[in-house]
Amino acid sequence: MSLLASEQDRLLLFLAAELARKRRARGLRLTEAEARALIADETCEAARDGASYAEAAAAGHAALRPGDVLPDVPALLTRVEVEPLFGDGHRLVVLHHPLLGRREPDEAHPSDLNRHAAGSEPEPTWGDGPELGITNHAEVAIGLTSHLHLFEVNRALELDRRAAWGMHLDVLPGEKVHLAPGATAKVRMHPFGGARVLRGHSELVDGPLDAPGALEAALERAHALGYRGA
Repeated sequence: MSLLASEQDRLLLFLAAELARKRRARGLRLTEAEARALIADETCEAARDGASYAEAAAAGHAALRPGDVLPDVPALLTRVEVEPLFGDGHRLVVLHHPLLGRREPDEAHPSDLNRHAAGSEPEPTWGDGPELGITNHAEVAIGLTSHLHLFEVNRALELDRRAAWGMHLDVLPGEKVHLAPGATAKVRMHPFGGARVLRGHSELVDGPLDAPGALEAALERAHALGYRGA
């Protein structure tokens, strides 16, 4: 069986969460890593079942309580980030203090919509690569990181996907760009190096980027699946 890298990651998360569930069932209090895996898995499964963004986030918040984990874990586990597969593609879900239970709707995603504008996180350190405009047509914020193939970002993001072929964000590893609903941003890109073989994050690309016809085939598939800018 051949699995994409994203599918392998999802399987590893599920296995870690299953181990945490078995240990909790035996009466053990969970470690930070075990709690993180279980919360992330519950969020992903809710999304896979057809839940909305808010419902998936609520499932993550409801997965565990402070009594389910070791004493120091609630203070350590202040944030869980995961990218579940929703009906319209992968979205970043950020859970703040998930061991404190479900938040009220107006607190469910505190300023993830405009964190950079609020100044609570530093602006990313941009390189000098070519610019690309991106507009977020989703109803929720969407986060982008430097490892992601820009061609395959969430289908609700409108961008020139042909120009984004073989490119990733030109920012330092670990830095993120968040786009609020309706927001437009200018980002800088940098080409993938090495062998330039990708196993696509959104299953649009699976092989050498520079193979004859690879771009056109991916554009056709992206267009058929409703990716904006294809």
